[in-house]
Amino acid sequence: MDDPRRILQAAAETHGACDLHPRGGAWLKGKVVRVERGGVVVTAPGLRSGVDVACWLSVDGISYTFEASVLRTGVPVPDRSQDGVLLGFLDGWRRAEGKGQGLILEVLPSSGGSLSLIDGQARVVELSPHEWLVTTPSDFPLVFVQQGSVRLRLGLPDRAPTELSARVKAMSRGEGHLLYALEIQRVEDPPAYRELLQELRQVLGL
Repeated sequence: MDDPRRILQAAAETHGACDLHPRGGAWLKGKVVRVERGGVVVTAPGLRSGVDVACWLSVDGISYTFEASVLRTGVPVPDRSQDGVLLGFLDGWRRAEGKGQGLILEVLPSSGGSLSLIDGQARVVELSPHEWLVTTPSDFPLVFVQQGSVRLRLGLPDRAPTELSARVKAMSRGEGHLLYALEIQRVEDPPAYRELLQELRQVLGL
């Protein structure tokens, strides 16, 4: 099993790039500076104490994602700026395995950790520019509320993920499963999104 502390230490030794996404905000570019007993220090301008963030980084060609909280800002960093922050309470550490290694295809619920649509009980079965179809077991915890909004995250290895908004347009029941139709609502860069979607479909065989 991957050791998060070892991987973060390897990233810190080269001041590896990372991407951070405060819940409800925009993606920020950062660098891993060092690992401390209380967490990991990164440079990331604009983060505030107490904010929960989703993090993404790549080490030795493998992509990792995890959730964390900003414990402290203004932490000293080598470049002598005031942009150092201490991330703690690291949780949800994961990388995709097998055919989807390094891929990111996730739902970001309004509360709780991210939900993989590749290697968990919830699975994406169809990807189109305007709609995703997702299936879950009938007894799966309620994540998709009809007519409710969800955030989706998708990405490829060595590339920062993209996030977009979707609406739970419809739900149908099958034998032992539920099928949800997620209508894509807002995409910041449509051409890049379409290209990314096409590559994901090819890798996943959809």
